Formats: sequence, structure tokens, C-alpha cells
Amino acid sequence: MLGTPEAYRELLRGADGHERHPELSWSVVAYVCHVGDNLRIWAERLAGIARGAPRTVAAYDENLLARARAYEGVALKGAIWSLDGAVEDWNDAVGLASVNEVVLVHPELGEQTLLDVLRSNAHDAYHHQWDIRRSLQANAP
Repeated sequence: MLGTPEAYRELLRGADGHERHPELSWSVVAYVCHVGDNLRIWAERLAGIARGAPRTVAAYDENLLARARAYEGVALKGAIWSLDGAVEDWNDAVGLASVNEVVLVHPELGEQTLLDVLRSNAHDAYHHQWDIRRSLQANAP
């Protein structure tokens, strides 16, 4: 996970962020924003529980968040900067959660251990890297 921002930077070298695969609803920059937001949301959840908050967390709608934050209008360089910070916050929260043996309860996913959350977050970041790669290939000359 710690290498995610650098992997995205390398993949996106020369991109403007507006590239989009015809089968996907989000642009490249929207995927970068989403990955950062997703990590930050999970970091908040983990840190909160590690610091004594109730174990039940709220679900969120990624498409509503994308609209509210106007992902399509975010500059790619700003989105990558935000991803850097999100990964740092996420890493700090994982450290807190591991010390406190956090187990959370998600309304759609049920009880989740820290390992469950880590796997889900890593899958999301990797999968969307694949979406970005597909989008860039679809827009290649």
C-alpha cells in the first residue's frame, strides 16, 4: 500500500486525468480521487475505533461522494498529492488499529478484522490501478 502513490505517479506520467475507458463511468482522475478518499475513510474508521469509538461504522456511497467532491474537476496533480496524504494517514491508522486489535462492524460487510480491511483496501487500490491502465490504453494514439 505504501508504494501506491508512486505506482500511480509512474502509471500516470504524461496523462492529463481526463482519459476514460468507454466501459467505465469514471475518468482517470476520478479513480485517483476515489482511491484516496476510500483510504482516508477507512483510516478514520480504524483510528476512531482504535481510540475507543463504537465498533459499528457507517457505509458510504462512492458515487454520491464523487459527485459531492466533483472528482471530474480535480486536477490530476492535486489528486495524486491527496493520495499521498491519504496513504500516510491510512498507514498511521493501521498502526493504531493493530496495537488495539481493532475489529469493526460494517452494515453491509458485517464484522471485519484489521486483516479483512487491509485486504479490501489493497484490492481496491490495485483494481483501480488496473482501471486506470485500461483507460490510458483506450486513449492511446
